[in-house]
Amino acid sequence: MRHKTTALILLGVCVALAVTAVIVGMTTLRGGGAQAASGSAGEPGAQTNESSAYASPTTTEGPAPTGEPTAEPAAASEPTPTPWAGPEVPEQSEAVTAEYFADAAFLGNSVLSGLWYYDNEQLLPSDTSHWYWQDSLTIMAASPFAAQMADKQFGKIYVEFGINEVTYDKDTLRAAFNTVVDQLQADHPDAIIYLVSVTPVSAYCDANRISRSSVISFNDMLEQIAREQQVWYLNVYPVLCGDDGFLPSDVTPDGVHFTPAHYQKWFEYMKTHYIPDGKSPTVPVETPVPETTETAQTPAA
Repeated sequence: MRHKTTALILLGVCVALAVTAVIVGMTTLRGGGAQAASGSAGEPGAQTNESSAYASPTTTEGPAPTGEPTAEPAAASEPTPTPWAGPEVPEQSEAVTAEYFADAAFLGNSVLSGLWYYDNEQLLPSDTSHWYWQDSLTIMAASPFAAQMADKQFGKIYVEFGINEVTYDKDTLRAAFNTVVDQLQADHPDAIIYLVSVTPVSAYCDANRISRSSVISFNDMLEQIAREQQVWYLNVYPVLCGDDGFLPSDVTPDGVHFTPAHYQKWFEYMKTHYIPDGKSPTVPVETPVPETTETAQTPAA
């Protein structure tokens, strides 16, 4: 009996000790929490408001979308240059009179001078101030003659070279022609400039002095220069040669120059192959492109 009572007493004491320990632990925890809460920010145990510390930066919102795209202003249509019709001079339906050539100048060699000598119709100006030529003159020596023309304004300028330099280096010839054309265009910006083809040679001349093939090659170069410079190429070769491509022997005293009657063919050609006044080949007429929503179709070849 005594042992049972002693055991119960010991059990009661253990329970009391356990309850006391629990109460003391809870009190300690409460005190620590209060002390931590009273601490300052940045010290151990300080609490931070996470919602404010990681708040997104403030953004400024734009105007609310309207739901419709903003229309861009229509681009102004660019004028498109009219394609140039050159370089070969087109045939006109109506022949011109001497009035057309009243403001014309002529620059070249002795072949060109025949137009002055044999103008029985008095189609071209007889005033020597319109004529700038010399025997055996070449395009390489033509710049001083072109400079003399700057004192007077001309509406048309005929340039005829080649028979004296037909076998020269092509690069040298091109540079010389470009120099003279540039000079004439600068001094006479409104003038219609014609590069006249080299005239045909006779079969005898072809065999002994100047070949027909070299003349044709020279004229091909002239046409290309005219195209690049946007001046006009007056091709009188087909009009003056025979069916065989040569200058007929009965119209030439030396295989190069020709008789007055044959020059008449040159005159007739000039009267129907010309550029009307007021149409400058170096300044193409610009026209606006019409607005259209249709897709351009490429014609079948």
